[in-house]
Amino acid sequence: MRPALCFLLLFFSVQLLADKPPKVIASIKPLQLIANEIMQGAGSAELLIDSQQSPHHFQLRPSQLTLASSADLLIWISDEFETGLRRVQSILPAATHRLQLATALPAELLIGEGHELDGHLWLAADNVIAIAELITHQLITLNPHNQALYQTNSQRLIQNLNIWQQQTRMQLNSARPRYMLDHQFMAYFERSFTLHNSGSLRNSHDHGSSIRQLSQLHLQLADSAPKCLLVSSLPASKQALQISQRYQLEIKLINTLGETSNPKNIIDLLNEIAVTLQQCR
Repeated sequence: MRPALCFLLLFFSVQLLADKPPKVIASIKPLQLIANEIMQGAGSAELLIDSQQSPHHFQLRPSQLTLASSADLLIWISDEFETGLRRVQSILPAATHRLQLATALPAELLIGEGHELDGHLWLAADNVIAIAELITHQLITLNPHNQALYQTNSQRLIQNLNIWQQQTRMQLNSARPRYMLDHQFMAYFERSFTLHNSGSLRNSHDHGSSIRQLSQLHLQLADSAPKCLLVSSLPASKQALQISQRYQLEIKLINTLGETSNPKNIIDLLNEIAVTLQQCR
């Protein structure tokens, strides 16, 4: 084979590798949505944990282990939030870029710490902006050929988030929603818009309230007169049904993971929450 032909084949092979988007695996749907917006025009992220699995209680199937280990970039919240990912760390190739958001984000953006960290990071627009910037940096490192595209997509997402947040703040301030929670999963969204719930049935997804806390909750409900009981999954628990009947509350689902509504992008997911809250005035 002629040297010139060999050089051309080598050049085009290298060029194809440079143009090839990195393989990005996101643990949950909201992170996939963010990554997809940044990668638009140069590939897309794959989802590791499907909507039928809880991030808190799933066990990775062999196919998911294979998928995770094939990633150029793996994005997840934390080993405490997606508990099944703990075993993945030991099998990932050394070349895999790992973005664990709970440790990568600035501490001032987080609520709680350690095992008490609230993992619903994506429910605040400011956090989504920070997450987008982290993902953009990782993508540029992996694929500098598409740097301009990643940066343009990221800036468009950030601009749209800022517009959405400003408009939503005006809408929620015009009439404040009145609601309680089945557990404290709305803290980031509430902080973004200075919202306050009337209490919750449980301290966290897995830990119920004490008798004293439940007694205090009944006093709060009598004073605050909420309209809705927000739950993160259906069917609602027996306790939630009892509380809703006693205080005549509407039970409404908050789709934090976008598991039932299939949002097109992260703003759609956040806006669904805002729309539901506006129904609780």
